[in-house]
Amino acid sequence: MIILILIRLFLLFVKVALFNFGGGFAMIPLISAELEQYQWLTSQEFMNIIAISQMTPGAIAINTSTFVGFQVAGIFGAMVSTLAIPLPSMILVIVLYPVLDRNKNHPLVKMVFYGLRPVVAGLIIAAVFFVGNTAVITSEYIDMSFIEVIRNPLKSLNFGSIAIAIVGFILISKTKINPILLMVVAAIVGILIF
Repeated sequence: MIILILIRLFLLFVKVALFNFGGGFAMIPLISAELEQYQWLTSQEFMNIIAISQMTPGAIAINTSTFVGFQVAGIFGAMVSTLAIPLPSMILVIVLYPVLDRNKNHPLVKMVFYGLRPVVAGLIIAAVFFVGNTAVITSEYIDMSFIEVIRNPLKSLNFGSIAIAIVGFILISKTKINPILLMVVAAIVGILIF
């Protein structure tokens, strides 16, 4: 059973890495969709993993895959997931670099890279909506449809998270507070509130 989960984790993160353009934030909706399919983590658990991944040193893609793998299958899940993220990129760079380098001015190659720009923007916007929805909407409304949330907007909003975000934004923009200190204070306030 654990071998099957490890294989699924590996394939999940290889697929995410293979079709991910735009960095770690662009892969958030892709991972979320896969996690929902397998029902390994709730959206709130995944949101917590994203928050920890952002605060941990290193690339968010690697950190997220490591934490998801660990949550799903322990230390072996973390190792398999972490190795799966850079593997497709390494193979593609080794195989495609000579071809792309020779044809970098070809109109078809330029069109492909221009076409990827809106895809990257769309994936990052989807990540913003996922993170915002999970952070701003209360847990009992998190799995409800957009229409249901609109019907009861004040009941569905998580005012504690909104207040922490607004105060943090004001402090960052108006003072020279250290962002790490602000994250620690926000985490402590979040723990006390929730």
